Amino acid sequence: MTTAIEPVSWGPEQLVAATNQLGSTDKLTGEFAGLLTSGLSKLDAQANQATTMLSAYAAGERLSPHELVMAMEQAKLSMQMAVEIRNRLIDAYQELTRMQI
Repeated sequence: MTTAIEPVSWGPEQLVAATNQLGSTDKLTGEFAGLLTSGLSKLDAQANQATTMLSAYAAGERLSPHELVMAMEQAKLSMQMAVEIRNRLIDAYQELTRMQI
């Protein structure tokens, strides 16, 4: 026995209710800023870990080369992602400033 899926319809009442559930823009701005801050702190931690591992390896401590390379590549990829996010944010801002009102 199968039942039909009811179609989804969004009227003005549902849109207003969904917007009210999101909360104020201050809350959304705070969440976005929190995401950026946590991402940058993770990036910094990965870079510091890779630097520490490289220093330990150069000092002659017992550290496998593949662990060092993995840590450095992870830090490199995180940095590339952060730069790409920055580029996308700048592009979005420039697009907004070009919009005519």
